[in-house]
Amino acid sequence: MGAAMIFKYLVRLCMIVMWIGLIYLFLMLPYFFQNKEADARSLRIYTWANRIDESILRDFEQKTGIKVYLNYFESAEELLTKLEVMPFMDCDLMMPSGYVIKPMIQAGLIKKLDRSRCPFIKKIYPQFLNTPADPDNQYSLPLYWDVFGIGYNAHMVHGQKIDLNLLFDQNSIIDNEVGMTDEPREAIFLTAQYLGLNLDRLGSQELKKIRHVLRAQKAWVGAYSDSQQGYFLASETFAVVASDREIVCKQMLNHDFVKFALLPAGSMLRIDSVVINAATKKDDMVYQLLDYLFSHEVLLGHAQQFCILPATKETFQDLDQKYIGVSDLYPGSTEFNKLILFNLDLTQKEINDFWIRFKAS
Repeated sequence: MGAAMIFKYLVRLCMIVMWIGLIYLFLMLPYFFQNKEADARSLRIYTWANRIDESILRDFEQKTGIKVYLNYFESAEELLTKLEVMPFMDCDLMMPSGYVIKPMIQAGLIKKLDRSRCPFIKKIYPQFLNTPADPDNQYSLPLYWDVFGIGYNAHMVHGQKIDLNLLFDQNSIIDNEVGMTDEPREAIFLTAQYLGLNLDRLGSQELKKIRHVLRAQKAWVGAYSDSQQGYFLASETFAVVASDREIVCKQMLNHDFVKFALLPAGSMLRIDSVVINAATKKDDMVYQLLDYLFSHEVLLGHAQQFCILPATKETFQDLDQKYIGVSDLYPGSTEFNKLILFNLDLTQKEINDFWIRFKAS
């Protein structure tokens, strides 16, 4: 076969492929424009698990015609890293913990709020506003809050005093094992409290002491976990765990022997806020969704389903005590006033390095 004939066949093959491509493109055009239109009427949220019920969002979608997609992150650091690497990530609204809000602001990853479009602000407890991470709440609004402390199985503790000795003092360990947090900030906080260190002045020497205690504790830690602590108590795997209140409270609803205690010197306060991605162009729909998420019915429904604590006064006051799990825990109470917003003055890399060195030791 001559070169001219081969060239002729190649030209025909290219023509056939081109026509097939054009026909395929023509057939897909309606779907392309349909998806573009659907995407224009949609929002994407990045949040912790167990914060938003998808079935509740269906009501919002039916009322507004705005489709809402949920994406989950396992840590606030994961969310921050994704935004730093992909600043134009397909995301409109986020629900991070307070300590990453300041670096988000500094990096220009979130936009200022239009407070005139947030009438629900007046419903928020003032104790959750004007935090060091965002002093004037120009970028963030608190939606939920929780505390970190000690969960325990009353059948196994047998009336012992509930304090940090049950986690760190080998002579006080019940049944030889405890459940410990797998989150470095929480671990540093607990250990600093146990050692009586100044939480505002945790330098290299203090961190060295903390690492030493955590290394010794390894001998009686049965598991490092963030999400299974309630199960460990209910199943009598461990008598005592370090945990967020919400994880333990879910088990308290079904097991009266599962309990949660605040730390005598003050537990860690965590505030989950909502922030708007700097890259979003869907502000009108975002503010519609914010108004919906801060509505009394939605906040109460999520609080009852997930045992999370709403930041608005009206909803918190309507919440049954069984979903709170701790007596005298409300903004302004004696126990609440002892809570601590822990600001660890380390970069995320320094925190990760600390935890890796500890785990590898």
